[in-house]
Amino acid sequence: MQTRRFPALIIWAFTLWLLLPTPGRAQVYYLDLSKATLDLPKRAVHVEQVLDARPRRGSIGTVHRGLGNIRQPADLRPSVAQALTTWVQAQLPARPTDHAIVLVVRHLQLNEAIGAFSEKASVDVSVDVYAHLADGYHYVLNAAELVENKGMETTAQHPTNLALALQQCLAQCQTIDWDKLPPQPARTLAELQQLGRPAAVALPYPALVDSLRPKGYYPTFLAFRNNQPVVEPILSVTTVARTAKGWEGTLEVEPALATAGGAPAALRNAWGFSDGQQVYIWHNRRYMPLTRAGNSFRFVGFTGPDPGAVSTAGFLGGAVGGAIAAASTTGKPGDFTLDMVTGVVSPFAEASGPAPADTALLYVYRRASSTPGPVQVLLNGKVVADLEAWQSVAIPYTDKVHEVSLCLQTAPGRCTAFIPTFGTASYVEIARNIADPAKPPLERVPVKKGVFDLRVLQARTKTASN
Repeated sequence: MQTRRFPALIIWAFTLWLLLPTPGRAQVYYLDLSKATLDLPKRAVHVEQVLDARPRRGSIGTVHRGLGNIRQPADLRPSVAQALTTWVQAQLPARPTDHAIVLVVRHLQLNEAIGAFSEKASVDVSVDVYAHLADGYHYVLNAAELVENKGMETTAQHPTNLALALQQCLAQCQTIDWDKLPPQPARTLAELQQLGRPAAVALPYPALVDSLRPKGYYPTFLAFRNNQPVVEPILSVTTVARTAKGWEGTLEVEPALATAGGAPAALRNAWGFSDGQQVYIWHNRRYMPLTRAGNSFRFVGFTGPDPGAVSTAGFLGGAVGGAIAAASTTGKPGDFTLDMVTGVVSPFAEASGPAPADTALLYVYRRASSTPGPVQVLLNGKVVADLEAWQSVAIPYTDKVHEVSLCLQTAPGRCTAFIPTFGTASYVEIARNIADPAKPPLERVPVKKGVFDLRVLQARTKTASN
């Protein structure tokens, strides 16, 4: 009896299916805190309220879902403030002897790094603690924590990680001397929710204010933040021109320290170093120059492996296939930012603090349609475009006070609303059948799908014009 081999076409079709986004994958991943717990036996506080004062509130990070490791935004529902308030109060019921506090979330970021053989999940939290006194709310302290763990699949670990990070932040309240609170002006709840940290409690880190940077290396992030390197006047730096695609015109930096025998030894695995003028950070096994950006630092570094490629290659080729895919998709230039509170390095588009630009770009597009003629697109009640089938429009958005509300003139009341991420692009697709009550006439789609659809539109337009 002759056995039939599994057709290669089916393998490649399945691979393509893994990589393409679908409506089911476009959904937001919501963290479930119902099984997460707080363990604070020595607490002397109860949380009246959690407020969300993050500069960018579009989501709390990204996760990778499914066999294809499709990136999805992550969030808490119905909102960060409401979800954390309800959960913390359930975990820490108020007692008559407790001091009342309010937590103001300044930064909340979760992330997943996908490698060939494992994943790493991280949650980075920074909160301001305000004591509720008779005349208002008084700033007491800032608490910041980073929790990380590794595993074969880490998305399910985020609720536990977030709970642990908040637990460690609240544990710092045990150091408060309630009889000698730091002198701070009383604030209202409205003032606590203002974007950015109030100037009165900004921390002047030496790395941000000192003009001199001694030559030496930083063993830790705190050594860098405090501008306290291990001074090494004889530290030497050699450079080699890079030739890899995308890195032309840049230099590979190799710091070295003198040894007792006189031969220099390469400096490896330090947090970073200073040559007396420029500061460098160790990232993905290379030293990259830091550039000051407001109250933080940015740098261009080598990106990690592409999660989708690693996952798909691992599925088809096992661990070896995943490793090959990781190697082939690693090493492209990428923008990163350094959080000066926690020391966390994040891709710039997902980092806390000011966005790289003051504009969010909104792409609204329409593919094949069962409704003839153009449709009018309204942004916050004003007509901004008339789109026929196979047309798109790019809308710059600079309003940081109001959320985006996109509607169609022919489908009033059935709009889509969201808070955009400034400095990046958002993609909204118009439905094929606008009149179908079972489907939204406008749907925000993942970036990967939006980019792919726009390329199809552009290719179709180019073909039609030839």
